[in-house]
Amino acid sequence: MKKIIYLLPLLLLCLSCSNDSSDDLPGNETGNSTFTVEYSQTGDSDQFSQEITFYSAYGWKDTDSEDDVNANLNSENSALPQTLSYTTKQASPGIWVTYNVAPHNSEVGISLEVTFKFYKDGELIDTKNLSIGDESTAIDSFQWEYFSDTSEE
Repeated sequence: MKKIIYLLPLLLLCLSCSNDSSDDLPGNETGNSTFTVEYSQTGDSDQFSQEITFYSAYGWKDTDSEDDVNANLNSENSALPQTLSYTTKQASPGIWVTYNVAPHNSEVGISLEVTFKFYKDGELIDTKNLSIGDESTAIDSFQWEYFSDTSEE
């Protein structure tokens, strides 16, 4: 009987373990994936200087038209669209997206709302929201990256 008491904690531990772990973090997979980035903006976009750069090993295409796209968008060259959706041209080990924004001047009442949505193999994995107002006098920015672990174990 005493031996069974010692085995009980081991049995409970084994029963509580499962194959579905919620501790898995993005980027731990070893395979390539197709990534999509959706961008949308509202507000006084003409009052801000914006730059978005998309990095992928294989380049990007417009999600709807399948046309190749410029991976470096800069509002100094032309106005950024209100919305866009880019997908990697083929499955890739990862992506990197940078965004920089700064007001042209500090006019009272200007604002810009920006949303980025990141998808991996069609599944939403992250959302990034920015609210930039007239109180911002410096560059606001972020960098978002996802890379799979391609090292041999």
